[in-house]
Amino acid sequence: MKKKIALVGLNNFNNMGDQVIAETTQYLVRKNGDGFVETFFVDIAPYDSFCKIHLPTRLKCFNLLKTLESLKFIKKSKTVFYYVQYFAWWIKLYQYYKEQLEHADAIIFSGGGFIKFKTQELNYLVDMITKIAKKKGIPVMLNAVGVEGYDSEDPRCQKLKKAINRSCVKVITTRDNLYLLNEKYLSNKSIVTALAGDPAFYIPECYNITKKESCFIGIGVIRKDIFLRYGIYFTEEQMFDLYQKIIEELDHRGIRWKIFSNGFTSDYQFAEELLERMNIDKSKLLARPENTVEFVNSVAQFNGIIGARLHACITAYSLDIPAIGLIWNEKVRMFGELIGKNANYVSVEQINAKYIVDLLQKELKSNYDHAKRLKLMRETDKYLNGFINLIK
Repeated sequence: MKKKIALVGLNNFNNMGDQVIAETTQYLVRKNGDGFVETFFVDIAPYDSFCKIHLPTRLKCFNLLKTLESLKFIKKSKTVFYYVQYFAWWIKLYQYYKEQLEHADAIIFSGGGFIKFKTQELNYLVDMITKIAKKKGIPVMLNAVGVEGYDSEDPRCQKLKKAINRSCVKVITTRDNLYLLNEKYLSNKSIVTALAGDPAFYIPECYNITKKESCFIGIGVIRKDIFLRYGIYFTEEQMFDLYQKIIEELDHRGIRWKIFSNGFTSDYQFAEELLERMNIDKSKLLARPENTVEFVNSVAQFNGIIGARLHACITAYSLDIPAIGLIWNEKVRMFGELIGKNANYVSVEQINAKYIVDLLQKELKSNYDHAKRLKLMRETDKYLNGFINLIK
């Protein structure tokens, strides 16, 4: 009988980067499983549209509890705030996870920013899933995950630390900060850890897509409030100004360009508003991708990109397309360091459009370190295979 592996991730997010992570992980698991395993996706954060149909009462309770977060006496105490948030998520999704994982023989978090606590509230969800896995004796792997920050005084961080140290967790690989993982988060020394490549490095063979001959530069957009949301004082107006000046600089140099997105509605809306402000026809904006193949093909058509979303840059990297990245989150900077291109991942507060386009033109004449990428890919494959062997 085949072993059933649950692939946990943001599998239905309209950011195609998250879906690429899920599908490339599935590809690797099936390849390594050699017919011995079957996989199924578990969406860690199902949309409200799903919950309204399948979890209507729980969704209403969740929304009610979330309104309490704004009360002063709750916000005043980090501990009280933590438990209000945790209970809200527990009410909404704990039973859903139990049902989804009922017949799982193993769980793999397919990749993405799962070891973090300051944004998205995924820390509560990782806690619940590993708690269920421990009770049911299901082995767990966190595959090529991001590790973003640590705070010994923040209960969100410390509860997440406890969650990933549970006895059910067997392997954790990270795409960025192995030191922080080993030195701050891990106390369970039986857990195997390693630095590995993002599963999206396997895009070309997973989707059978390669880069195309092109004379266009891709400008990857991101929602206009992203920097402020992540604690960087770079306003929405500054965002419009930066992108406008990048476009003007490309035009000044006679470089042809098109705008693309990873699929987020808010990213796409920013692109529409930008073009409207600049009185530029919407033909310069690629259609919002509705699936991973459309997204990968959109990136594959460019000669180089200026990206913001991490998986726009990772997708370009996997396809050997030069990329300049705008740092709105530490994970973008760490990716640049991982692949040996840290100079091409830039802080928006310190640079301008001319500098970005200068970097791009320089990078168009350069190459990636293919040996480094192959090594990272082999590490991803190796540790996934090792985990799968645990359940054979």
